[in-house]
Amino acid sequence: MGAKKFGPSDEFKAWQRGIQEIMDEMRNRSFFDYRATGTWLPNINIYETASAYVICLELAGLDPESITIQFTDDTHVSIGGQRQRLRVPDLSEPPSVALMEIDEGAFRREVDFGLPVEVDTVGVRYDNGYLWVTVQKTGAE
Repeated sequence: MGAKKFGPSDEFKAWQRGIQEIMDEMRNRSFFDYRATGTWLPNINIYETASAYVICLELAGLDPESITIQFTDDTHVSIGGQRQRLRVPDLSEPPSVALMEIDEGAFRREVDFGLPVEVDTVGVRYDNGYLWVTVQKTGAE
């Protein structure tokens, strides 16, 4: 009767290394993006002229009717809406996700102009996935 070595066997160590490699790979991938507010933030550019502010939001894949623009006062606007979950077209079997970077669900962006704007004369255009909002400055010609 031979003495048995104490501790994990070579087979167990190999299995443990395999599990560790899987866990390391999962840790290096981003499977989701934590958002404390429950909403995502679309990319935004804000341009300023002598008489107006022009806001551009990148909102591809949205129904323009789902977008809301609300002024809480004459210096602050909130733009929000909802992007529906993407569906992969023409698949005969369910896919697995290899990478997911396109946000879905509710979104909201807040803009504080710092100066009063004309909330009754707002221009809105949705073009090729971009929402353009033009707001005139108060007292500007």
